Order: sequence, then C-alpha cells, then structure tokens
Amino acid sequence: MRLATKLTSAIAVSALLLVGGGGALQLRVEERDLRAVAQSETLLLGRSLQVAFENALRDRQLEDVNETLGALSRVDPSIAIMVFDEQGRMVGASSGARVTEGMRRIGARARSGIEPVVEFEPSGTPKTLRVGLRLRDETPESPSAIVLEKPLAELQRDLENTQRQIGGTVLLFVLLVASVTWAISWRYVGMPLGQLIAGMRRVQQGDLGIPLAARSDDEVGETQLEFERLVRELDEAKARAAQEQDARRRVERGLEHADKLITLGQLSAIMAHEIGSPLQVLEGRARALLKHAEDATATRRTVEMLLEQTTRITGIVEQMLAITRRRPAQRARVDAEPLLRRVASLVEIEARRRAVAVEVLRTGETSVLVDPDQLQQVILNLLRNALDAAPNGSTIRLSIGRQGEWLELLVEDEGPGVSEATRPHIFEPFFTTKSDRGGSGLGLSVVKSIVQQHEGGVELLARQVNGRPAPGCCARVCLPCPPREVQDRKVTAK
Repeated sequence: MRLATKLTSAIAVSALLLVGGGGALQLRVEERDLRAVAQSETLLLGRSLQVAFENALRDRQLEDVNETLGALSRVDPSIAIMVFDEQGRMVGASSGARVTEGMRRIGARARSGIEPVVEFEPSGTPKTLRVGLRLRDETPESPSAIVLEKPLAELQRDLENTQRQIGGTVLLFVLLVASVTWAISWRYVGMPLGQLIAGMRRVQQGDLGIPLAARSDDEVGETQLEFERLVRELDEAKARAAQEQDARRRVERGLEHADKLITLGQLSAIMAHEIGSPLQVLEGRARALLKHAEDATATRRTVEMLLEQTTRITGIVEQMLAITRRRPAQRARVDAEPLLRRVASLVEIEARRRAVAVEVLRTGETSVLVDPDQLQQVILNLLRNALDAAPNGSTIRLSIGRQGEWLELLVEDEGPGVSEATRPHIFEPFFTTKSDRGGSGLGLSVVKSIVQQHEGGVELLARQVNGRPAPGCCARVCLPCPPREVQDRKVTAK
C-alpha cells in the first residue's frame, strides 16, 4: 500500500471517528430535547385537564368531563386520554382511546402517588409517551387518575431526519477530507518519493546522470537533495576509480615490461655460459676444418658437430624468446605441465652450477585456461626466487595438479624462508630482500598482478614435510580450473 493511501486512510478513519462521534452525540442531545419537549407539552396538557376534571368530579359533572374529552379529540385525535375512578374503572375516554395494560398501570401508579408519572415505552427507542396524574375529588383518600397516551411517531420522524442529515454531513466531510488528504499526500509525498525511487532504480542500473528536480522545502525535499548529492559524489568517485584503475593498469603493464627486461638480462647472463661453450666448440672445430679440409672423414665429423652445437644454441635462444617476448594477453586452454618443464629447463644450467636439484611432479590434471606466456613468466619468477634462496646441495620441488575447481602450483625450496616482518610486504612493487645482489623487487609483484588477472590467488607459506614445519618456503598459486566444456566455451567466445 502506498504512503499516500495509508495517510488518506488514517486521516479518513480519524475524521470518521471524530465527526461521527460528534454526530452521534448531537443525535442523542436532539433526541433528549425532543423527548423533553414532548414530555413538557403532555404534562402541561395533563395539568390543565387535571384542574378541570378535579372540579367536574367534585361537582359530579361527568358530562363536562366527556364533553372536554370530545373537544380534545377533535383538536388532537392522536392523544388518547382516559379517566379512571378510585376503583380503577374507566369513567371517561377520548374518542378512539383503548384501555391497555400500560394505561391501567400508569393510572394505578398515579393514584398511589402525588407526583405525575411519566413513562416512555419502550425505553430504548420510545414509540409512546404516557403521563398519569392524580385527581382529587371530595374523597381524597380514594383518588381517581387521568392518563394521557401520546404517540411519538412525529418525534421518531424528526430523529430519523436528523440522523440522515448528520450521516450525510459526516460522509460528505469524510470524503472531502480524504480527497484533500490524498491530493496533498500525493503531491507533496507520493510524487516526490516516486521520483526518488525511479532515480534509485536508474542509479542501480548504472545511470548516474540524475536530473535536478523541483524540491519542496520539507523533509522530503531534503531527502531528495541528499540523494542527488550522494549520486553526484558517487559519479565523481566512479570517475576517480576509473582513472585510478587505468593508472594502475598502466603501472602494472610497466612493471611487467620492466620485469621482462630484468628477466631478459638475468637470462642473458645465465645463457652466456651455456651459449659460450658451444661457440668455443664451433670455433675449435672450424679451425680444425681449415687445417684438415682435405680429409673427408674428419670434415664430415666436424660438420656434424657444428650442426649439433648450432641446433643447441638455436633451441636455447628460442626458449629465452618464448619467455621474454611481449604481446597482448590471450587465454587458451593449455596443458600447464610442459610449460612448467620448459621453464625448469631454462634454469637447469644455473641450478647445476649451484648444485641444486630441480624436481617436477605432476599431481593431477593440469589443463587450464590461461595466457601461456604469462603463466611461464609466473613460473620463472617463482623459480628464480627459489633458486636464489636454495642452499647448495638442496632440492627445489615443483608440483602442479588440479585440486577440486583449482589448478594448484607449488614451488618449494629449502632456504631460510620468509620472516613475519617481511611477509606483509613481499608482494609490494620494488620491495626486495636481495638489494645487495641486484634484486629489483618486481618479480613477486608481477606474479601477483598476473595471477589476479586470471581470477586466482598467490601466497607464500611456511614449508611443511609430512605435516611438520620444515626449513624453506612454499609459494602456492591457485588458478580457477572450470570443467573442460566451460573452458571450451570461453575459448570460443574469445
């Protein structure tokens, strides 16, 4: 139920109770006044007849009594008048009067008392008024009585007319009050609140261009004003958020680019040794080929070695370019295990140099919807951190597999771990604990950015072995891994 309807109903009911109650009270007063007038007129007539009939009865002139009753019947035939003697016998009556039990009762009560007897019958909504008066003749100890019975039909008609007038007035007043209340409530409450609700729905749908509406100088107007101010602030906050998001994306892209450059530099240093060895072999075999060009067998063997070393160098360079090249993100459903092994092979030389073993373990299904290059970058950054932290003679364990609806990647090392003071800042850009060793502080920040772009999560945990704390650190990456048919639909949509 709308607010205007509620206000109209409440005020209409209040007006009905108030005015209706006043009308009912007025009707009772009117009824009391009419009954008093009827009683007064009947008593006045009765006292007049009382004096006349007392004189006639004292003089034993019953003919005068009957003559008077006849004259009264002609003047007002609606009033029935009876005279009872001391024995309760009717000795005179007006024309058309009939003796009833009620008239006998009033006559008996009048003979036994001094004051007039007045009775309305019935008591609730009377239709008849009876008045009895004592008559004194020459024998006061045995008085007679006169009884007057007057119908109250005219009084009832007056009351009914008054009741209809009051009822009509009350109904008209209530309708008028309800109409005015509804109009005012709709104009100053319902319509402004309707506009406010419509504005809220538009805001809910994303439309913040709410036009300024005419407002009243009341609480509803203040509510509209506050709502419009809130919408403007929300629009400004939305614009600021969009700008901040754009800026954050630019920063993240810049961080990723910077991290790729750093990765390229570090990989170049790692690859220099591996590429240098084949180059030395190439140089030596080329010199040997010059010296023994006439020996076909030696020349063939030398050429085969040259091809072998050239293929090795080409493979290393291609692996490095696959990791460091930059292109727009493009998700596809891929098997993550070969990516993991490919990245592990890139650091194999550095790991052997430090006497660190790298183990790759598949723990379940490894199909996932990701950008392959970005996933390789995540793996490489985590593996580089683990390799920097791992002591000589230790083992780095890489495990990957599906756990429920997530693809879980774990990178575990046996190094010193992460302190509680460092843990809250470990994913912040440019925060590093390896500044003395050339650390940039971008690796883990880029990892977090890429994982969040894939709706996943990353965290550094204390390493455990068989449920017990152990030295080292465990980097845990979780990527959403929907069913294959859902992945296929996403790939098709892209």
